[in-house]
Amino acid sequence: MKSAGVKREVPYCATGRGKTLVSSSIAGTNVPDVPKGTTATTTQKPYPWIIHPVFDFFFVTGGGVLVFMLINYLYMDKQWLVPTDMSQPSQMALITIMFMSQHIFADSHNTATYMRIWGSKEDRTRFKFYRTWLVYSIIPIFVLGLTKPEFTSALVYLYLITVFWHYSMQAFGISMIYCYKRGYFLSNVEREIFRWMMLAMSGYVIVRFLTIQDFSPRNFYGVAIPFWGPLPPLFLHATRWIAIILAVAFGFIVIRKFLREKKFLPIPAILLITTVACLGLSKGTANAMMWFYVPGFYHGSQYLAVCLAYYLKERGIPQGMNPWNMATEVLKWPALKYIGTVILTGCFFYVGIPHFFMQLGLDYGMVGGLVLGCVNYHHFITDAAIWRLRDKHCRDMLLA
Repeated sequence: MKSAGVKREVPYCATGRGKTLVSSSIAGTNVPDVPKGTTATTTQKPYPWIIHPVFDFFFVTGGGVLVFMLINYLYMDKQWLVPTDMSQPSQMALITIMFMSQHIFADSHNTATYMRIWGSKEDRTRFKFYRTWLVYSIIPIFVLGLTKPEFTSALVYLYLITVFWHYSMQAFGISMIYCYKRGYFLSNVEREIFRWMMLAMSGYVIVRFLTIQDFSPRNFYGVAIPFWGPLPPLFLHATRWIAIILAVAFGFIVIRKFLREKKFLPIPAILLITTVACLGLSKGTANAMMWFYVPGFYHGSQYLAVCLAYYLKERGIPQGMNPWNMATEVLKWPALKYIGTVILTGCFFYVGIPHFFMQLGLDYGMVGGLVLGCVNYHHFITDAAIWRLRDKHCRDMLLA
């Protein structure tokens, strides 16, 4: 339900300046500084969750990954193994759950971005470049990928190189949402140390990916993957120590704020940081198991949760709704319609298009990898534009 020209009231209005809070573009500077003297349209505190505490634990902070890894361990005869044998009912069930999470959460989180840039009339005007020219730029990329399989391999490889950076920056942004909602404010310096800690961890993971071939897959769902390396070990050692130093610095900040202000980093933020750190820093089978569940039950689901909450607060519910009623609104028609739309659209991109070209004689895995690369090329860039806290309306929706 849209309300063209009608100014919405929200129970909480955070002030401050900044660029980005949710997307991969959080790597930008000036992430918002919300002062303690925040003004509000009412005296009510902001809703401390994205959707609901149980939902947030399972689908936003990484609890779902933890639960399914435990189930995986029990079903695999108490061994840390990735299920691969589809002839075994227990392994087949786990594989099915993984693929379902991909279609329900991971695929749909990309199309949730399109729902934003095609949403209101104002958004369609503001984000015209991203829904027109940026989309047009994908066409030659897609055509080249269809005719040159080696180009598709390179495109998927670029995605694999940058995807952890995308995950970690989103985790940083949503951690900041929880901090602001709960009155845990970081100064400019403290926030920058937090941000650079996450960037340094991403840098280490990327350099390791380009230095040690065992961390780079040879094949990604049927797409042959090259290896652009190895880099000199010096780069790996340097990025590791930079990440460690910044992690210690951020730990010092958290302890100092606890001793001085009697405030501790919100538990959801701790879980977000811990989950993405385990994803990036784990090795061997543990790392493979994390990547088995994280795209669906962590990254995709958390992005979809933020987009759904934004959509409901902006135009999917009665004007002036109290965000504290968010959990009940998720079960009503506007939310169900939104969820159904993004899931079906995601299936069109990631299932429908590869099947169509498979009927023309092309390899399903190759086309699927090409779609993955093209969609995320648009997704990464567009995210940088649509989640800017410099936009007061966006800020109010995210922090209410």
